[in-house]
Amino acid sequence: MSDTHSQIEEQAAEWMLRLHEGDLSEAQRMAFECWKQQGPHYAAAAERMEAVISRMQALRGKKSPARAALNAAFTHQTSRRSKHNLRALVLACSLAIPAAALLTSPYPQQWMADVRNGPGQWQTLQLADGSTLTLNGTSAANLHFDQQQRRIELLQGEILVDVAHDSARPFIVQTPQGTLRALGTRFVVKREGDVTVLSMLQSRVAAHSANSQQTVEVDAGSRALMNSNEVRLSDSIDPASINEAWRRHQLVVENRPLPEVLDEIARHRSGHLQFDRAALQNLRVSAVIALDDSDHALQLLAKNLPIKVRSFTPWLMVVSPETTSNK
Repeated sequence: MSDTHSQIEEQAAEWMLRLHEGDLSEAQRMAFECWKQQGPHYAAAAERMEAVISRMQALRGKKSPARAALNAAFTHQTSRRSKHNLRALVLACSLAIPAAALLTSPYPQQWMADVRNGPGQWQTLQLADGSTLTLNGTSAANLHFDQQQRRIELLQGEILVDVAHDSARPFIVQTPQGTLRALGTRFVVKREGDVTVLSMLQSRVAAHSANSQQTVEVDAGSRALMNSNEVRLSDSIDPASINEAWRRHQLVVENRPLPEVLDEIARHRSGHLQFDRAALQNLRVSAVIALDDSDHALQLLAKNLPIKVRSFTPWLMVVSPETTSNK
């Protein structure tokens, strides 16, 4: 399944959760109808996801909430009976959507995460060891803290970590691309597709890629990109400005492609932000953007770039190139 189809399936899953787990307003239901009308793949994905939820609920033997039904499909089971049900579940899902797409979707992990954030939210937590963890936008993480370890598994989004000293237990942030071992106190970790981005604000972190023996120590004022095969330093950063941006809930970007900026704005807003990546890829952005007001942020971009922003409902906004460019 292509990335575009996978994204449509994931969006369909989100819409199904909203429909099954609360009363949607009339505007939200209209937004869902607009989403389905974007093309035949969208309506078909919604139908398939509805069938998946129905089959999962049937397998559980009772009328359960949509989220519980989806969670049941992805929870690791150890009993023989559970394994039998899981095999039956995969078979049922294969009748609705490709099983591989469902099993590799990030959503079940995120729904069951120890800590998770919704769009537009900022959350700061005091961890068991005295460290501080801040999540912004749509983010999720699992926490593994005991007598032997201090480990954060970042599932989605972005976190700011302020590490408390503990000589007996190393502090680790883990992603599918590798591990980050704190040798200092303060840093930002972000998941961007198949890349983990480390921004070092204070002291050092040892970044170790998942599929190789490469380890790179990243010092304060540096940014590193880590994939499963390598770690490489990308550019310099200003720790003071990043700290201030987190304090003020802002996004500071310099000469970045517009789609990357829209991805970040999308993490901080409810509903669906639709845009054509290829059509907007050549537009670059340098700005300070307030993430607490994503509508204003989009309008600000529209004033300074040859794009137009259309709002169909509060749950559906479309960004497209300005055809009659007068900017």
